[in-house]
Amino acid sequence: MQEKISTISSPDLIWVRNGLYCKTPTSLKGAIKELKCIGYKVKDLRKDKDTLERCTVEQLEAGSGMLWFASLKDVRHGKCGSCGSLISTRGIQSHGHTCEVCGEVTYYELVEDSTVRFTFRGDDGFFPPELHMEVKRWDVEEGWLYLKYAFLDLGRRCLFGDEAEDYLAANTDKWELVEEDGEKLLRVKYRSGFMVPRDDDTIEMRDHFGGYRNFKIVKVWDGVEYDEYDRNFPLPDTVLLYEAWRWSPLPVTPTLHERLFRVVSQVSRKDYWYQDGRPEFKRAMYEEMGVFVRHFTSLDADAWDAAMLDFRLDGPGGIDDVAAFCHPEAVVQDEPNVGNLLVALGDAIEGRPVHPNQLAAAKRVAGDPIIKDPFH
Repeated sequence: MQEKISTISSPDLIWVRNGLYCKTPTSLKGAIKELKCIGYKVKDLRKDKDTLERCTVEQLEAGSGMLWFASLKDVRHGKCGSCGSLISTRGIQSHGHTCEVCGEVTYYELVEDSTVRFTFRGDDGFFPPELHMEVKRWDVEEGWLYLKYAFLDLGRRCLFGDEAEDYLAANTDKWELVEEDGEKLLRVKYRSGFMVPRDDDTIEMRDHFGGYRNFKIVKVWDGVEYDEYDRNFPLPDTVLLYEAWRWSPLPVTPTLHERLFRVVSQVSRKDYWYQDGRPEFKRAMYEEMGVFVRHFTSLDADAWDAAMLDFRLDGPGGIDDVAAFCHPEAVVQDEPNVGNLLVALGDAIEGRPVHPNQLAAAKRVAGDPIIKDPFH
């Protein structure tokens, strides 16, 4: 917890990361007042339109999730790379955007010699064919992207040579061959921006490299400028507030461990993590969970403090240990997916040892017909 906000404290206010758990209505009222004085905008989610489209006020209050959301106002800015002025971040990373102070361009998504990795629209499957090519120019107004007629070799990731030519031949309705200044170019339909219609596009952009960026994002507080992700920024960007008196203490259930992982912003699904035993968690995470255990659950907090010293630090192992402590019949989500299979295959291909847990997860995926058949 950053220093400037740690002053919001009382026996009825418990911090866990950027979550502030209020034990009484009075403590909540005081916390909101102090957050507003610091410079936060505090939103009651029971009055938030987007939230109420997903659930009712009664459902919100019956659950154990946050009911208030606090965010810092007006601290995030763009900084022009030409004049150094602080500018709005609205649209700052849209093609052709210019600085409102000096008029210089802050961003081009694609320029000459940028490279793009794309697939033609309509291709399905886990791994549709992809091409990797260089950009000649982009006519943004008309929505035409002109590519140099040469295929860049990215190994197994993209088609090259005859395979690339065959892919073009199978999609002749999605591109045109043109010539400019004696150079042969491939012309495809591609428009810019998240909000523009994509109906006319003939490609799906997978990635692009080498655009033009003439700005950075900074945060400013008390007249001091910080880089966007500077760990020394004195305040958390957001604070989540909970009316804990409504639901605590939480009872011991087979899924209580899931709540503990959410408290520390971690995933409680074993298949999300690498299966090779690598460390994913830190001991401090279990200590933060312990604060929540002591104040807001029916678990034995002293027993937790002793047991957590032996909890494993890899993802699947740590999840199993926390779940087993919370309930003798804990239900842990573990549904290996194609990602688990690919990681195991990658290790095997590169000659690295395959961990037994990796192998077990890969076998489960390989035996699932829903995944196996399209993958093959």
